Amino acid sequence: MVGFWIKKGISALLLPIPLAVLLILFGLWLSRSRSRLGRAFVLMGPALMLFLSSSFGSQWLARPLEQQYPVWSGQGAEVIMVLGSGHDSSISPMAHQQLSDTALARLTEGVRLQQLYPGSTLVLSGWGGEDPLPHAQVAAAAAQGMGVPAEQIVTFPTALDTAMEARLFRERFGEREVILVSSATHMPRVMALFLGQGVQAQAAPTDFIGRGASWWQFSASNLQTSERALHEYLGLLWCRWASL
Repeated sequence: MVGFWIKKGISALLLPIPLAVLLILFGLWLSRSRSRLGRAFVLMGPALMLFLSSSFGSQWLARPLEQQYPVWSGQGAEVIMVLGSGHDSSISPMAHQQLSDTALARLTEGVRLQQLYPGSTLVLSGWGGEDPLPHAQVAAAAAQGMGVPAEQIVTFPTALDTAMEARLFRERFGEREVILVSSATHMPRVMALFLGQGVQAQAAPTDFIGRGASWWQFSASNLQTSERALHEYLGLLWCRWASL
């Protein structure tokens, strides 16, 4: 658990807005003795934000991740697992409305595949964080509302992150073949962790965010895309460091 929070803390500081603020503060501190170098760091903060909020910058970061695995078109499997995301149980009594956009996109694809192979088991994971309900429980209720029988759903409500999801799957299902459903930017890390557990995994990416737009456009949505991509690059680095 301590390692989990250390990882979360480091990644939070290295995401666009905190990193830009740190660059500016460091530059102001340096300006007391090294004015030129200090000014350079102060300017790096806004320049970084400008680049990451551009269509060019966000696509440059997201597309290499999203292009590693194509949209799923392979053979069926007895198990389909949807990786956890976010929800807010205070928004509505209806489970599918509690899910974040990312979570709903993942679940929709998972349910589609489960209905394509009616005898398959749908695995849903994720803890609640600050929410009183585990994400896996909310996703399971939403999946049942979409027509998946309750007896064909397995939940991992204690999974804190992707690494734990891979371990819990291995403990429950062994090396059985599974179709993994997650956001396209997240899929390289998902596959690395599940294959590292010896699981026979097929990738079914969804929730593509590296969408085409004019290179000169700047927006908050582009900044969010860059943030999600950077989060995944940091996650991949952490996986490689942990495996050493």
